[in-house]
Amino acid sequence: MSTLRWLSGAAVALLLVQAGRACIEELDLGKMVAKTDLAIQGTITDVHSVKFTPEGDDRLIYTVLTVEGQDLYSGEQVTHEVAFLGGTFEGETMTVTSMPAPSEYRLGNEVVVFSGPVEGWGPDVDRCVYAAMGGIFRTVDTKNGTVVLGKGEGFAVEGNVLAVDLKSQIGSELIRQDRQEVR
Repeated sequence: MSTLRWLSGAAVALLLVQAGRACIEELDLGKMVAKTDLAIQGTITDVHSVKFTPEGDDRLIYTVLTVEGQDLYSGEQVTHEVAFLGGTFEGETMTVTSMPAPSEYRLGNEVVVFSGPVEGWGPDVDRCVYAAMGGIFRTVDTKNGTVVLGKGEGFAVEGNVLAVDLKSQIGSELIRQDRQEVR
């Protein structure tokens, strides 16, 4: 009986993840840039959770990050709230396999976050961390400059890369995609 409950729970979680666009998809940098409208390199200045229960559905819990820094697409200084499915709200926890690890979204962390608009996540969420754990990357300061920590094959940032080089690669992708749209 417990196996049946576990399988049922896993199936429901999978459906929620797919419904919330929080699933991980294999994305190189070009695909990530094409699917998002924002990439912030900055500091996580707030972390909180919200709960949303769509009419006739189960409750959903989102973790919301406030990130302040530079938009790598426009070069402007920005502050945005971005969310991912999963978290803890007033003692209730919703765990989703594709959510980032807590070490990735701690208050004060320096990160690069790829984001896009999202609908249907309730009144408190209008932007998501695109691809959940696949859309947030820690950064570290080194003697050679800030390094964005890659996550391996299939992620937008596969290997460690200097932040200035990532910004340049993003700029090249934006130009390439603009040229394709003109054709």
